[in-house]
Amino acid sequence: DDKMAKIEAEMKDRISPVVKGKECTELRFRVSINGEDMHYPGEMISGCKLMEKCIDCCTELSNIRDNGDGGLFVRTEGNILRPVHMLDAVEIICWLIEEGNRSRLYGYEMYKTSEYNKETDRSEVFDEPILTVKGDVTFVIHK
Repeated sequence: DDKMAKIEAEMKDRISPVVKGKECTELRFRVSINGEDMHYPGEMISGCKLMEKCIDCCTELSNIRDNGDGGLFVRTEGNILRPVHMLDAVEIICWLIEEGNRSRLYGYEMYKTSEYNKETDRSEVFDEPILTVKGDVTFVIHK
């Protein structure tokens, strides 16, 4: 019916185009950090969880570039530069650094774009995103 068609078609024309294959060399993801990732007092998120989210994004980029074969995650190096807390919002950027015959080296950065304030029960959206995690990861493709 008309109502269902309207619901399904609302903003679809505004999403970024789907790119597949080797021409896709960068991805961006925005996500709000939820409570299940909380690990430390003060609702701080574990650095391992932050890196896990970055590596998941790199896995998606590898899947897109290698026809669904994200490969095997074999190595990562990362730095946690600033804390992230529950309900903060972040943007993760991952990109191809180097492509070998079967290996893929991707870089990743996580930026905090807003911070939740428990006292005011509001999020402060930053004028400039704050770099919180920076690193790289290597995958080996099955081929």
